[in-house]
Amino acid sequence: MDLKVGIAGLRRGSCYIEVFEAQKNVYVTALCDKDEDILRKFEAKKKDARIFTEYEEFLKSDLDIVVVAVPLPLHASFSIAALASGKHVLCEVPPVNSLPEAQKLAAAVKESRKKYMLAQNTCYWAHIQAWQELVKQGNIGKIMYAEAEYIHDCREFFANEAQAGRPWRAKLPPLYYCTHSLGPLLSIMEDRCMLAQGFQTEETLAIPECKPTAAKMEVGIFRTEKGAVIKVLCGFGVAREPAFHYYSIYGSKGCLETSRAGKERTLAYFDDIPHLKDLVSIPITAGYENIQVEGTHGGTEYLLVKDFIECILEDKPAPIGVERALDFGLPGICAHQSALKNGGVVKIPTFG
Repeated sequence: MDLKVGIAGLRRGSCYIEVFEAQKNVYVTALCDKDEDILRKFEAKKKDARIFTEYEEFLKSDLDIVVVAVPLPLHASFSIAALASGKHVLCEVPPVNSLPEAQKLAAAVKESRKKYMLAQNTCYWAHIQAWQELVKQGNIGKIMYAEAEYIHDCREFFANEAQAGRPWRAKLPPLYYCTHSLGPLLSIMEDRCMLAQGFQTEETLAIPECKPTAAKMEVGIFRTEKGAVIKVLCGFGVAREPAFHYYSIYGSKGCLETSRAGKERTLAYFDDIPHLKDLVSIPITAGYENIQVEGTHGGTEYLLVKDFIECILEDKPAPIGVERALDFGLPGICAHQSALKNGGVVKIPTFG
């Protein structure tokens, strides 16, 4: 069975061209972007694909799959429109920009009976996959606490976007981009967040276009369904290099932690290993032997696209379907609401 793919949003979405076409009997046949300069660039590279500047016309073409890689404010509406037109959807993170959008997206997936998957690539990192196995094997016991940080100095990036008249990213509350942090943790814990509390710093940026949202750092504290506590810190206007993701998980019998200094290894402590060298190194490249195309995140796009194609062909649930996508994204929205209320606890809704 051949599958035809259309990609909307070529700044982020361009990496998926090669990734999809590395799959058997999968072809990228349509590209869509408002920026005609970008379109011309990819038109020259992908001469067998139809080119569109209008999303409505793009959806009328003969497609099986739509990749939604447009700016975040459009993720939900573009996904809903694609589902309504009878296409399967692979959507970049985060899934939605508000709670009402979440309700509409969940309803659209149910009504369309098409596959929807969130392209949360951090869930496919080798060390996250290794941690999942360690937790399933009971090495760290019952999980009590976990935390994650995503710190990335985007000040120059924000300024350039604002100058080009595309300041949406600079206005994004940092915790709206919590999926890179919560996705891996909740997947490993097989859990979801129930309650959210958030706080934000004073402004850290001197870029007027970034105020008053992205100019701050935000921290979210979450209580999970299984009774654990998770802390997530996000900051995108911070004087810190290099950008990094940090994760740690504490259980009754041990812990798992990434190194803050680089991507060379992750660390584990197991209580039942009576030895001075209890700090065990886990190579993060393990399990990546079969990746054919690296994409932009070390092969994660190839793995998630492979899973997405498989769920369509075998008619099984998407690995990160709409319910799980909202589990990853809604806590950040609720924690930001809490931060605006000086830290009041907010109940996280479900729309699965």
